Amino acid sequence: MHAILRIAWGMTTWQISDTLEDIYGFEASEGFISDFTDKILPQIEDWQNRPLSEVYPVLYIDAIHYSVRDEGVIRKPAAYVILGLNADGYKEVLTIEVSENESPKH
Repeated sequence: MHAILRIAWGMTTWQISDTLEDIYGFEASEGFISDFTDKILPQIEDWQNRPLSEVYPVLYIDAIHYSVRDEGVIRKPAAYVILGLNADGYKEVLTIEVSENESPKH
């Protein structure tokens, strides 16, 4: 999933395919990557544009730091997740954001 989300960061299908093989040992053709992203991107856009509650009494903020090799350089970005507990007691993922440093952009 991480590799698929990298399209938003400007990775080519070749780079995604290479990353999948490096990290997971899974071979995926550029055509497969392109077809897959064409199918999943509308669902991601729907999720990004969904209505949110006006109030979240409780917020959970967490991050995972991971290593990425980019043109021979190792970077350590963080993937931040903000989870809100709505007034009805249900958890909702409010955002997932990747940052190149230890604090998110917003």
